Amino acid sequence: MDATDKKILEILQVNAMITAKEMAQKLSLTTTPIYERIKKLQKSGIIKQYVALLDANLVGKSILVFMNITIKDHHSDKRNEFVKEIKRLDSVIEFYHTSGSFDFLAKVRFSDIKTFRDFLVNDVASIYNISDIESQIVLEEIKYSTKIIL
Repeated sequence: MDATDKKILEILQVNAMITAKEMAQKLSLTTTPIYERIKKLQKSGIIKQYVALLDANLVGKSILVFMNITIKDHHSDKRNEFVKEIKRLDSVIEFYHTSGSFDFLAKVRFSDIKTFRDFLVNDVASIYNISDIESQIVLEEIKYSTKIIL
């Protein structure tokens, strides 16, 4: 990946709907090399997908919660079963295996606190191998970005 590829990626991270012509003008190139470079970045897996970023408040999902989860049994088969169960929950939008006091971090979104409570009581409580959950409800989102600095 050279400097031009990085510039292309920086532009796409801000606006993935930019045309090749517009990008070519910004980078003082013709459209053909832009197309070729983007295809190469896609084929290599650097560009994973193109998505629309939604405003959670405007689509009725204003409650954001981070859940720190500790599991009882860390053997791979038990851990893998736990991971499989969490991944099937639609409200979980991000999920990480972490170091530190907790084993996993889940990011979840809901329309209201009652829906979050129902999720905890009905969905999460039924998952085997959880020993502790600490939830933090976000009061204010101060910074949010999907951009990776290159």
